[in-house]
Amino acid sequence: MENLEFERFGNSGVTVKYEGKLNLDTAAEYGGTIKDYVEDEDITELVLDFDKIDYISSIGIRILVELNQKMASPKSMTVINVGTQVIESLRMTGLDRFLKIN
Repeated sequence: MENLEFERFGNSGVTVKYEGKLNLDTAAEYGGTIKDYVEDEDITELVLDFDKIDYISSIGIRILVELNQKMASPKSMTVINVGTQVIESLRMTGLDRFLKIN
């Protein structure tokens, strides 16, 4: 997937960077690519860097829920660098109470 970058850290961590919108056109591929990577590389710590994500639709939010479930304890998922518009969408859905957001 274009605009998607994986940066490994430690033995089993990865930071995922993406630039653009998470909407109907992009969210399924975004989520699928990350899920495949997490499984193939035996990742236990997933960090999603939202620094360059300026919009998230309901399908993008659904992908976050699915990834969060996949990374349930003892694994972990953190979302970092969340912009104002995206954090408002997460607050409106109540996801900000369930996701680890820094």
